[in-house]
Amino acid sequence: MNHPLNHPSLLPQLAQSDLFLKFREAFEVATGRHLDLQLVQDQDQKAKPDELPFPVILKVPVQVNGQPFAELVLDPVRLSDGEFASFDKVAVSLLDDGCDAAMVRRAQAVFQNMPALPANRLEALRIMMQCFSTQLGDLAYRLFLQCADNEPPAVRRARQHITQHLAQPLCLEEVARHSGVSPFHFCKIFKRFTGLTFTEYVNRARVEKAKQLLIKPQSRVTEVAYDVGFQSLSQFNRSFRRVMDQSPTEFRSSMTPAEKRHMLAGSF
Repeated sequence: MNHPLNHPSLLPQLAQSDLFLKFREAFEVATGRHLDLQLVQDQDQKAKPDELPFPVILKVPVQVNGQPFAELVLDPVRLSDGEFASFDKVAVSLLDDGCDAAMVRRAQAVFQNMPALPANRLEALRIMMQCFSTQLGDLAYRLFLQCADNEPPAVRRARQHITQHLAQPLCLEEVARHSGVSPFHFCKIFKRFTGLTFTEYVNRARVEKAKQLLIKPQSRVTEVAYDVGFQSLSQFNRSFRRVMDQSPTEFRSSMTPAEKRHMLAGSF
């Protein structure tokens, strides 16, 4: 069953996007720390350096459709001002847990080679990653809307029809007829392959289009609402807040100049 959270091509596309590659490079140059992008379900299969008491692995979820899809993961660090700021405390903890002298010596080597950061700097990195994860989730959903891998022709035709007619009234029966299947069958396969109902999908697609229009300073919120197919400003505001957790006006004011340039260029 395909879904925004497990579409086979979504994570590779996201990891190779200009947005991710450029941010990761800038992040590493500015902070000296390495970022990785991993599927949430892959985390348990990886090595766990946090079996020792001092490593801190910062993880920030990337959400698609309100659900965690992937995680931004910072390479392990230790806190220079935390409980285990000195190795003496680490050694005591390991010995209390039954470790022998050889294990403590190995842990000391890891401790000495691991970068140390104060808690306030780690929190600053978390905030940077959180802001970036919002942009990545936005891009991931846009990529998903464009994906057609392994989809039945009926779903692909439906998505194309929706994209081409966003500004017009859209009803399930009409789109099902255009797709060549019955409304009942359409509901089943569309939800199965998109993870959304027909109404949810149309509202999402309209909000995504609205976001691109809202970053243009000359666009009025009311005009944007009708241009993307909403029948009233109140309906637009409700749908936008449901998807973005903020109003259209709040979204517009929160966008940085760099984010606006990326969206105008279609880069994310």
